[in-house]
Amino acid sequence: MKYEHKRQLTRDKIEGALIKVAKTKGIADVTVSDIIKAANINRSTFYRHYIDKPDLIEKMEDRVINDIREANVSLKNSDVKYIDTAAGKFVYQFLTVIEDNQPILELLLSGKGDIQFTMKLIVFFNELVDSTTEVFTDTMDEKKRKLFAAYNSSTALGIVAFWVHHFDEYDKKYVYDFLMNRGY
Repeated sequence: MKYEHKRQLTRDKIEGALIKVAKTKGIADVTVSDIIKAANINRSTFYRHYIDKPDLIEKMEDRVINDIREANVSLKNSDVKYIDTAAGKFVYQFLTVIEDNQPILELLLSGKGDIQFTMKLIVFFNELVDSTTEVFTDTMDEKKRKLFAAYNSSTALGIVAFWVHHFDEYDKKYVYDFLMNRGY
């Protein structure tokens, strides 16, 4: 257990170094040498945890997506008559995942980030919305359901991108209240 905690601290240090360096250089121009220098670790430590820089980035991206997927489980398994409560719980958990991963999301969803992640997130949100809302969209034909999923997933991506870039101006409670009460 203690060893795993130490491994996690090292991974966090490596991820933090990537974020720090990429904010100035851009994610595409960051090298493993840049990361190990900023993290103050040796090269073998980096390679003990990751195959290469793309592996590091992919693992960070996948962790964010898996955390969102986990938050969605409770919504998908909810009884329809309690959907408002479940939806509120999901939105709060979703925002918590975004909050916990704000530094990496701010980088990945920026001009210095990874456009492939944005595309991966769009596809993921589309699948998430489509699979979660089947019970509400059962009266829609296939074309409307796909459009409904695209509309809602692009809204989710837009909220995420906006919030991670304006994190100091909007706290989680404010964003949650806006989304749940449609404060416009």
